[in-house]
Amino acid sequence: MSTGHVEYASLDGTHIFKLIGEVRAQSCISLDKLLNRIEQQKNVVGAIVDLTRTTFIDSTVLGILAKLGLKLKQTHHIQAVMLSTNPDISTLANSMGLGQVFVILNYCGDPNVCTLELTEEHITHNAMLTTVLDAHKTLMRLNENNQNMFEPLVKQLQKEQDTLDQACTKQNA
Repeated sequence: MSTGHVEYASLDGTHIFKLIGEVRAQSCISLDKLLNRIEQQKNVVGAIVDLTRTTFIDSTVLGILAKLGLKLKQTHHIQAVMLSTNPDISTLANSMGLGQVFVILNYCGDPNVCTLELTEEHITHNAMLTTVLDAHKTLMRLNENNQNMFEPLVKQLQKEQDTLDQACTKQNA
């Protein structure tokens, strides 16, 4: 299991996401669902992703963050801000193309921003598969490097999802 978690706060249309510790796919089902709700809101004026206390971040989490950045640009015409003090995390985020959808800043501000931990939901295999697949598809859209890197994984995950969908269809018939 992940030793990290995601915290969240919102004030007057500005959304703050703080990723703490080793943040992996399991920690992001709630974040992905939250992003879908935020996308529907009319009063979104900004978003900050705080990675200053992040020690590890996997590609699924990066894909979900890419999804956030893309949705904010497309739906609300906002460029989100990403805060990072860890050169490894900053390099990873930039190498995955997140610099295209975020302004990435080296920031050492107040570590006690008032955020609340997102509660982890009961995670089904199908929900995890859908989240991981969607996150990696989003990363693939950012640049050709990501396209080449994640294409085999996405094909495998898509195959697994198709198999699960067929099994569910047969079971419901």
